[in-house]
Amino acid sequence: MKTSPLVYISADPSDVPGPLFTLTRLIAQMGGVPVTSQYSPAAGEYDWSAVRQIIDRCDIYVLLVGDSYGAQAATGESYIHREAVYAKGKKMPVLALLKNAELHNLKDVDVSRLRSLHKLMMSGTFKYWANQEDLTLIGRHVLRDHLKPQLGLASSKPVKEQAPEPPILTRIEETFDIDETYPLRFSGKVFAHGNCQDVNCRIHLTWESTFINVASIMTSPVTEDRMKSMLEDYVGEYYRTEFLEQVADGHALADVRCNAMEFQRLKAFLKGVGFIENVAGQGSGLRNYWQLTRSGEQKLNKLLVRSAGAAV
Repeated sequence: MKTSPLVYISADPSDVPGPLFTLTRLIAQMGGVPVTSQYSPAAGEYDWSAVRQIIDRCDIYVLLVGDSYGAQAATGESYIHREAVYAKGKKMPVLALLKNAELHNLKDVDVSRLRSLHKLMMSGTFKYWANQEDLTLIGRHVLRDHLKPQLGLASSKPVKEQAPEPPILTRIEETFDIDETYPLRFSGKVFAHGNCQDVNCRIHLTWESTFINVASIMTSPVTEDRMKSMLEDYVGEYYRTEFLEQVADGHALADVRCNAMEFQRLKAFLKGVGFIENVAGQGSGLRNYWQLTRSGEQKLNKLLVRSAGAAV
């Protein structure tokens, strides 16, 4: 019988009391057993030997970082930083949940130390969060990938390993590597001689520009409106001429909007190819949050590298 995986949570309870409870509950709900030392300097001496033994017995290590570097030893190194270095050295599954910290409340030396901790964790699996709602959505998404193998769920679907992808899916993915275009309808308001005129325009965007502009904000969960607005801002900036040419003496463009049905079709296409997924849980009331899958993140990185190379 498969036992529940032990998940060690490394966190400073005085820095992230609410998020720590949220993450602990989330791990338990997903079938794991959360473990944490709950260490605070007020409790007495830090027992590093005991903490190492606990981490050694766990299957997964999760670092939860809030607005501070955490309580520090006499050396200036925080206890959570020490634990993170140890876990990464063990080559065990490691996940970092890093908050977009308010650095203006920290001393320069603490900012430097916090950044060094972030940099350490960015060499592996990490996600940024801003509030507890973010943490719930992001945590559920990334923990699922880590917990499934431990719970024996990775092979729950009868899919053979190394099975070749369907040819149609392969062809769809390949279109992201070339300059083929994808037509989308947009509307906008064009101004001329003090008058405003509504204009409809069909814009042929390359797959590369479309995906990069939408996917660049999707490493964390975002709403459909946010995805759509990124595409609209891009078109408003780089395809302004296409709108202005439709109105004599047009000189200004505003309120660019993507056709709702065509945007849904684009979103469905990206989901179908396996690059994005809905990450809101059932009954959460947040059914329109989307995020890149691992395949989507790999594709984004590949396109960004290619774009950077082309610019050199």
